[in-house]
Amino acid sequence: MDVVKINDVSHRRYNPLNGKWILIASPDKQKRPRQAHEEPPISEEKIVYDPKCYLCPGNARAQGGRRNPKYTETFLFRNDFSTIDSKRGEDDLETGSKLSYIKLIKVDFSRMLDSEDLFQAEPVFGRCYVLTYSAKHYMTVPDMTLQDVSNIVEVWSNLYSRYLSPRNPLKLAVQKAGNPDLTSCDDKDISDSAYFKYFQIFDNNGAVAGCSNLHSHCQIWISSTMPEEPRAEAEQMKNYRNDHCGRHLLADYLKQEQEKKERIVWQNDTFVIVTPWWAVWPFEVLVIPKRHVRALVDLTEIEKLHFAEAILHLAQSYDKLFGYPFPYVSGLHQAPLDATEEELENSYLHMHFCPPLLRSSIRKFFGGYELFAEPSREITPETAADMLRRAQVEILESESECSCPTDSKTVSIDTEKPAEGKKSLLSFKSVVNRVLGIARCKVEKT
Repeated sequence: MDVVKINDVSHRRYNPLNGKWILIASPDKQKRPRQAHEEPPISEEKIVYDPKCYLCPGNARAQGGRRNPKYTETFLFRNDFSTIDSKRGEDDLETGSKLSYIKLIKVDFSRMLDSEDLFQAEPVFGRCYVLTYSAKHYMTVPDMTLQDVSNIVEVWSNLYSRYLSPRNPLKLAVQKAGNPDLTSCDDKDISDSAYFKYFQIFDNNGAVAGCSNLHSHCQIWISSTMPEEPRAEAEQMKNYRNDHCGRHLLADYLKQEQEKKERIVWQNDTFVIVTPWWAVWPFEVLVIPKRHVRALVDLTEIEKLHFAEAILHLAQSYDKLFGYPFPYVSGLHQAPLDATEEELENSYLHMHFCPPLLRSSIRKFFGGYELFAEPSREITPETAADMLRRAQVEILESESECSCPTDSKTVSIDTEKPAEGKKSLLSFKSVVNRVLGIARCKVEKT
């Protein structure tokens, strides 16, 4: 009797991180011809400076008449078109000005229900930030050095620490370490931080992923409520810890993945990249620390470098896999800003990467079944992990074949600016091995 393997048939997989299921299509699904929409080729033109870009150094912003400073690395500022903020609300009958959402909360309008509880609403206030990754217009994460990405991680950590609630036990540790450096930020106001609950970092990388400005950047939304996705994950992690003698869901999951190896894409001394068993998107991955890390401020300096290396390596692998700048959506989950001691211990920092492409020109859409039944995917997470590992091998082979000097640069610019470019992969690895002592990536072959 032939043994049927799970990936030979359609089946469902459970996601313990959010409590939902996903359908894995049968292998026959991949054989169907595609005659529908294909994404146009992505331009690889590398423009250092775009005078029309409202994120480039020295340019006018999209609103308010302000200009960006002539920054040289990262630049953090309040979003000119914030989805949530703390400066709008009901009219104050005495002054005629707008009451802030915070004042509405204080006068007990924090929750509005009708008599039947069927039309509920909850005010949300907060702050929205934009963080540009580089002064160079073209420079996406794969073009960067390890130090460039490390600078981004440092800004994330510093801004998170600024908004920690006074009630959060992490706040005392941060205060002892000194005030975070945010000299590149144009917003010095952190009033009302005691009212904020969650700090969401996300990146819509590329036009296909919904990015409205191609100057590489991420967004940070700080809200007075706990968003649904991190709330569901927090609940699942709490329940798992209660049911498993204090063990952490992601710690146990990562241990088993490291034993199985088939979905491990890459790892260094402190972080692992894995295509999760329950991945919805074709090349979705999780970046997970090997030890229990509650939030960015828990990371040591070397762990921040390792985290940056993981992000850089993954972005380079994505680009190598399809041969052009690969779009993705990423988001980081960590402990809430107002976490109690118990909520802190239940939290486990991790970062999601969800590329929207199934193939180089085929986008994955949430169709009728995904919207009205449950998510589904075609290629298995195991196949996706193998493809990403192969892309990694190609990167290493290109390094060994490169005979360029370590400080060589690829010149690819517009005609009005000085030559700028991308450091070779050999140069990047030389810096990692020689200066930072970070081990070369470990390729697991299945």
